Amino acid sequence: MQYLSELTPAEVFISTNKKATHREYLKITFIDLLFKQVLKTFEVERQINNSDKVRIYTYVTSGPNFKNYHFKNHEKFFLDTFAQDDSIEILFRNLVKIGYQKSRSLSNLKNELINIPTLKKCFSQNIFQKIVNSYHITEYGKELKRKVEKEIQSLNSKYSSLNTIDHQEAIALIKVIGGNIFLLENISYDLLDKIDSDLAKQMNKKETDSDYSGCSGCGWNFDTYSSDFDSGCSSGSSSGGSSGCSGCGGCGGCS
Repeated sequence: MQYLSELTPAEVFISTNKKATHREYLKITFIDLLFKQVLKTFEVERQINNSDKVRIYTYVTSGPNFKNYHFKNHEKFFLDTFAQDDSIEILFRNLVKIGYQKSRSLSNLKNELINIPTLKKCFSQNIFQKIVNSYHITEYGKELKRKVEKEIQSLNSKYSSLNTIDHQEAIALIKVIGGNIFLLENISYDLLDKIDSDLAKQMNKKETDSDYSGCSGCGWNFDTYSSDFDSGCSSGSSSGGSSGCSGCGGCGGCS
């Protein structure tokens, strides 16, 4: 899996999927950073006063690989804040909002992607296209698209249903292709929930802090993560629930 192991999910999206949304780019980038242990999540139980229910708040902080990770243009929307202070802890939904605000728009995010050194030969821009954040796919880019799609098709054939991939195979695949695992037809957040404990054990081998339990935090499942990410991406969203976010205040702010 040469290309799926080298390219981030967002790089695969811009090379192969014209219909990917702003939200999908951000979501797959964030979970890829969790898989790579550049970021990690943890949960905190809080009760404001005795009459309130205990609420669970999910926070994000830098992971064990953060300091040695050379992040790319499109990953900076989540990582810039931690670059200023890698000990900061940011409420999950607030970090989603930060990523959304810093990336500004889908066209701006794509413009960051096409200027990544590994993709620069795949796209060209004339003066007008630079102004409107548009681009043209080169022959080199078309060939890369064919090669990436061939790798995806190969994995889709190998894992033609959920029953054809077991826990250890999924974990081994994640170690190679990271968040690109979600580009496969039969891989879902629900599947990752099923292997969550095994996945946490594997990704926790480098961890010494017992307060954290792997990339998915203290029992926080990927399906919940996915829906919370979607609701957190909504502009101006201040819905309640387990994230506890109301606007862009809270830990970490919207710097």
